[in-house]
Amino acid sequence: MKLLNFKPNPYLRQYISRYWLWENEPDLPQILPGTGTELMFHYYEPFIAKNQKDEVLIVPNCHIISPRSECYYLNRIKRSGFISVRFRAGAFRHFCRESNKELIDSFIDINEIWGKKGQEFGERVIEAENIEKRIAIIEAFLMKFLEMYQHPKSWLDMAVEKVFYGCDAARLKDVSSDLFISDRQLQRKFGEAVGVSPKTFQRISRFETVLKQLLLNQNKDYLTSALEHGYYDQSHFIKEFKEYVGESPSLFLQDKNFMSHFYNEKLPN
Repeated sequence: MKLLNFKPNPYLRQYISRYWLWENEPDLPQILPGTGTELMFHYYEPFIAKNQKDEVLIVPNCHIISPRSECYYLNRIKRSGFISVRFRAGAFRHFCRESNKELIDSFIDINEIWGKKGQEFGERVIEAENIEKRIAIIEAFLMKFLEMYQHPKSWLDMAVEKVFYGCDAARLKDVSSDLFISDRQLQRKFGEAVGVSPKTFQRISRFETVLKQLLLNQNKDYLTSALEHGYYDQSHFIKEFKEYVGESPSLFLQDKNFMSHFYNEKLPN
């Protein structure tokens, strides 16, 4: 078994896109740059990760990983097994008190987010007997956190959606104007909610969109997709690819990466 996907309950579906499971694969793909937040529970060995500076990162058994502006390399482990909650863009703010600025480019123990409740949350998920019970426990805790921390639906949620889904074309000044807010207000509130500035979020979203499309379609012809999503030319995309992944697209877009990655096809409604 490698990668399985499960839908959240109808109420959580507006905040969470899926639960996904990875198991019994000793070789792990890279964690690629992205804008989303993942809540991961490792019931076997947790990751041994390195960043692009070759620094070893200690990864807790139960952790949050939020917007990532670089690639993380995962070492081979004896036995892998985890379940992850994939939040929709900007939605994690409805489940916690802290600003998401503290989560950027790091693996944060859930105890630091939810204290003793986080410790209980992680222990119960890890000790559960099967995937169905794990999902039931996850949903019960997340519904409680949502009740505690949920923000009213606001212009901020709409701003995140506009920038995320219009990552190849949306102008930030137009986003501010359409929502009747100032550029300064957008910058400040967006950064608190998502962890990065609107411009950085837009850049990462565009890159993530192109890379996901290439990997899911096993496509080595990256230029067409890059140009379709707003890159000026080939050199523009190559420069950004090297910044985010640490190597050129021609070196990365090989069969081994097509066969093993953490991207998922869109789930049916």
